[in-house]
Amino acid sequence: MAFQLDERTEAYVLRHSTGYTQAAERLFHATLALGEPAVMMLAKEQYSLLSFLVRGRHLALDLGTFTGLSALALAEGMPEGRVITVDRSQQWAAIAERHWQEAGVRNRIDARYASADDILDELAAAHAQFDFAFIDVDKAGMRRYAQAALGMLAPDGLLVVDNTLWHGWVFDAERMDPDTEGVRNFNEWIAHDPQVEACLLPIADGVTLVRHNRDPALTRNGL
Repeated sequence: MAFQLDERTEAYVLRHSTGYTQAAERLFHATLALGEPAVMMLAKEQYSLLSFLVRGRHLALDLGTFTGLSALALAEGMPEGRVITVDRSQQWAAIAERHWQEAGVRNRIDARYASADDILDELAAAHAQFDFAFIDVDKAGMRRYAQAALGMLAPDGLLVVDNTLWHGWVFDAERMDPDTEGVRNFNEWIAHDPQVEACLLPIADGVTLVRHNRDPALTRNGL
C-alpha cells in the first residue's frame, strides 16, 4: 500500500501509470476484503514497477507471497518466465492459487511454503541463479535475505527490496524495534557496499533497486 505520497500525488501517479491488469484488479479486491491484513498488499504503483522491470527476464525469486499479487506481477511481466514465490504461511494460499489460475499463470509459479532462510539455503545448495529477485518479508532479516539473494543473482540481475522507508520510522531515533533496526541496517549496508549499486525510490513504503557493481573499484559519493 502507499505511504509516502500524499493522496493527490498518489492519485495522479496511478492515473498516469499502466496499473493493474484485470486479473490483478480482481486479486486486489479479494485482498482488500481481508480487512487489516490487506496493509501488507503490494501497492498499485509497485505492481506496475515490478511488471516493467521484470520484462525480458526468465527466472524471478519472490520472497513474501501473501495473497500472490507480487508473484502475479512478475509472472504477467515475463510471459516466458518462471517465478519461485516463498512464504512461511499458507494462510492466504488459496486466494493466491485461485487468482493465479484465473490469470492463466499458475503453471509458471512455483509456490513454496517454509521459512525464507530454509528456502534460500535450498536454492543456494541447488546452485539456483535468478535474474530478478523481490524481497518483501520480515524486516528484521532484510539484510540477511538480501545477501543471500545477491549471492544467487545473475551478473546482470536486479534485486528489488520493499519497505525500505518503513512507514517513516527509519527517521525516528526512538524506534529501536527489531524490524526498524533491520531496515536501517539494510539501508546503511546497501548504500556503502562497493560491490553493489543501489537506488532508493520514495514510492509506496520505499523501494530499493540493487544490482551488482560492474566496477567495484569506483568510489561512490554518498550523502
